[in-house]
Amino acid sequence: MRLIDAEAAIIEDLKEESEIIAEKRVAGITVYTARHPTLGKLVLVTAPNGSGILVEVDE
Repeated sequence: MRLIDAEAAIIEDLKEESEIIAEKRVAGITVYTARHPTLGKLVLVTAPNGSGILVEVDE
């Protein structure tokens, strides 16, 4: 598993390219679980300011 800081544009691109499996919002933080065609399983975390974290999950 890898944690990667990601700008808002990268998070949005990954969301568009991926199949979103689930979405959860709590206290302004949004967490998406997704399946990307080449990167595999991802967790995308976004803060209210648009910045975020990408988590690549090992298969």
